[in-house]
Amino acid sequence: MTDRDHGAHFHRTDFQVHTPRDARWKGQRPKNEAERQAYAERFVRQCRVLGLHAVAITDHHDLVMAPVIRAAARAETDADGNVLPADQQLVVFPGVELTLGVPCQALLILDADLPDDRLPQVLEALDCEAHDPAADKLPDVKVLEHITSLRDLYDILNRRDWLRDHFIVLPNVTDKGHQTLMRSGMATKYKEMPCVGGYLDGTVDKIGTGNATKFAGKDASWGNKSIAIFQTSDARSDDFTTLGTPSTWVKWAEPTAEAVRQACLGPESRIAHAEPELPSVLISRLTVSNSKFLGPIDVAFNAQYNAVIGGRGTGKSTILDYLRWGLCDQAAQAGDEELANPTVRRERLIENTLKPMAGQVEVHFSINEIPHVVRRDSASGEILLKVGPEEFTKVREDHVRSLLPIHAYSQKQLSSVALKVDELTRFVTAPIQRSLDGLEQKITELAGRLRENYAKVQRARDLDLAVERQRLAERSLAEQAANLRSSLADLSEDDRKILDLKPMYDSVRQRLDAQQRDLDALEELGQRFLGQIESTKEQSIAGESPDDLTDVLMALASGRQRLLDDLTRTVADALKAIEGAREPESELAGLEQAARTSLAEFNVLYAEVTGRSTAHQAKLDELAGVERRREDSAQLLARHREDRKGLGDPIATHAKLRADLVDLYRQRTQLLVEESERLSNLSDGLLRSSINRGRGLAAVEQKFKGFIQGSGVRSGKVEQLFMMLAKESDPLGTWEAVLGELEAIMLLEEDAEHTTEATPVLSRLEFPLADQQRIRSRITADGWLDLALTPIKDEPEFEYQTKEQEYIAFSAASAGQQATALLRVLLSQAGMPLIIDQPEEDLDSQVVQDVVARIWEAKKKRQIIFASHNANLVVNGDAELVIACDYRKQGDQSGGRIKLEGAIDVPAVRDEITRVMEGGEKAFRLRKEKYGF
Repeated sequence: MTDRDHGAHFHRTDFQVHTPRDARWKGQRPKNEAERQAYAERFVRQCRVLGLHAVAITDHHDLVMAPVIRAAARAETDADGNVLPADQQLVVFPGVELTLGVPCQALLILDADLPDDRLPQVLEALDCEAHDPAADKLPDVKVLEHITSLRDLYDILNRRDWLRDHFIVLPNVTDKGHQTLMRSGMATKYKEMPCVGGYLDGTVDKIGTGNATKFAGKDASWGNKSIAIFQTSDARSDDFTTLGTPSTWVKWAEPTAEAVRQACLGPESRIAHAEPELPSVLISRLTVSNSKFLGPIDVAFNAQYNAVIGGRGTGKSTILDYLRWGLCDQAAQAGDEELANPTVRRERLIENTLKPMAGQVEVHFSINEIPHVVRRDSASGEILLKVGPEEFTKVREDHVRSLLPIHAYSQKQLSSVALKVDELTRFVTAPIQRSLDGLEQKITELAGRLRENYAKVQRARDLDLAVERQRLAERSLAEQAANLRSSLADLSEDDRKILDLKPMYDSVRQRLDAQQRDLDALEELGQRFLGQIESTKEQSIAGESPDDLTDVLMALASGRQRLLDDLTRTVADALKAIEGAREPESELAGLEQAARTSLAEFNVLYAEVTGRSTAHQAKLDELAGVERRREDSAQLLARHREDRKGLGDPIATHAKLRADLVDLYRQRTQLLVEESERLSNLSDGLLRSSINRGRGLAAVEQKFKGFIQGSGVRSGKVEQLFMMLAKESDPLGTWEAVLGELEAIMLLEEDAEHTTEATPVLSRLEFPLADQQRIRSRITADGWLDLALTPIKDEPEFEYQTKEQEYIAFSAASAGQQATALLRVLLSQAGMPLIIDQPEEDLDSQVVQDVVARIWEAKKKRQIIFASHNANLVVNGDAELVIACDYRKQGDQSGGRIKLEGAIDVPAVRDEITRVMEGGEKAFRLRKEKYGF
């Protein structure tokens, strides 16, 4: 197991493992040193197979085999024959299973690095009879009758300075058995023992209700003493069948008895009886090439709770600011004052500390175990992103933010979030951001389709008007021609008949031409269809697939190929039929030629008639002109109709797309409503969150004002309109109706009368008819579409509960009340990393302990990075990694440095906490005074 940071991590452990020297061992026993080494190597390999990270070797009153197994663990190699790094080796705690005169059994576990030459002295300290180290089997166990209490055991061991603080004792607290501490009459022994943990021969699910109450510290007769519980296997067989079954996950930074004791003091955070839950999205590392204040930085973060500590002006906040800047986080802005604006302050920090050194910030983060790296250059402004093994590529800030959104707050900012609607909204949107992003992508795509289609709508409307105008013109010309023909007198019956047939022959010619154009269009469509089929054939479903799907997918691919081949043949045959119909010798071509010959013959006859009527030359000339214009008009009408037919029904499509868009808006609203309800629950009643549907009208109102600029409508009238709209029960639905009416106004003819009957919704919203008429001249199709695609937002409303069922506006609550409620929510949400600079500055002191308890659960679901002066948040919040900052030179605040990194089970870290943090010693005492103050 590799941990790049210096903090505490979970290790799967088995703290009761016996060796072949055990009297009750099952299987072969090594007879010499070589066989013992072979067994130890086999044991270490089996631990690797089982995923065990640590074991305690606990033979009865014996420590002979522990050094052998520890040596094998240190010599373990990888597949290439290289010795494994220390942090990947099996951890071996030397230990002893003791049978005491308490009476009970207990496990004595020593530091994993306690020197081999000290191990025999441990048994001497216990006045325990030493056994022959060469023997392959231990004799029967003799009870250590002189140790009658667990406190006596601690006193005996603590007399040796070299052993004090380097051991921990875990009594047997199994429900049943003559060697367990949990027997009738043992309450006093339990109450008085200094032990903070105990072990089970088996799993925690076998603990009875009575003992569970005692272990939780809820039984007064047993001293209200709580202890941590370790599941152990009591493994003692050569086939390793029970090794690691069950096991316990224990968290530490260094494998010491003190670290195990530390885990016992924070079992909610540091001990798990099943594989622990860890955040799947985390920042793993921050590097800064150089900076004016902190110099080069390289910090590896823990997946769970990270605390940055240090005196004032040592660089705690700077580290968080560099981290946020590297991730392109947009600082939440609680106020408008420039100096209080976190964005301005951070930009000044980058300008003053990074740019002079041409500093680069690199942030490594992991999403579902896929590594990502963002590299940001302070000098060039360039942002590069690397995903997995791919090369670095240039990206924009919003790309980084969408990939790894973080929840981050500067100092004293959490208590002033209520001043900004956007920040309150972020509390609701952040946990569901990916779902919202998915919807937003659909909305953007749909908006693009609406824009494309609306161009067709405008073209269709233009063509509809053109068709109507051309139809009227063609009809007028036809009637003029008919009237001119009827006015010709002194014509023979045959000549008049020919003149009267002219419109009919013209109509036939037009139909023949239209049919030819339709056939050409079909041929073109068929050719495009053939191209689409070929493109589809190239899109194969071939590729890697599960074995059980291979045959099905092959059959499916074969069947689809046959279908596409059949389609190709069918379309190709149809195109050949069209092409064949054009051949001069085809039947259709012959029939069309016959028809066109008849038309030509008629034209000759018509010309002869008009040529004979010289007496009516002026009227005939006029008739010829009218007929030419009518023919041109008819051809133009035909083209307009064909173009209109080609557009389909874009108006119906527009209505469908608008309905789909509104549906997506409503889906987004529903997501927000559900998340808002969840937030109320997460705050444990302190906060009541609700969503005002469709009340976010500012962007639409601004767009509308620009839309009608120059119309003479007063700004107050527009504001009144949107105020009335906000009061509607369904502002989104009402706005859709308003958009429909605005479009209807736009489409009115110039001389059309505009009445309130045409705009009932606008009129109901108190936007007067006179103003509606004023905006007529300002409405354009493009302007209307921009307005129609400006989304109405939903606004959250937060209220603070002062007492049961009584609420006040969230902004009316005190700064501490606001921060407490919001921090409860933040610590209950899962997902993105949470970064806060000195959260205690926003909190009332009495709620810090409540926050501590919530941190234990929060860090299972999201990574936490706090900079803090509050020792309780760090110590009792059980920070997995503490990053301690200090001045480069003592007393000189012009430069800071990272002094050390580690967990609170590391002595140097504990010392630093008590040195620089107010209440540090008190915080450790609150943790049951286990650090020797």
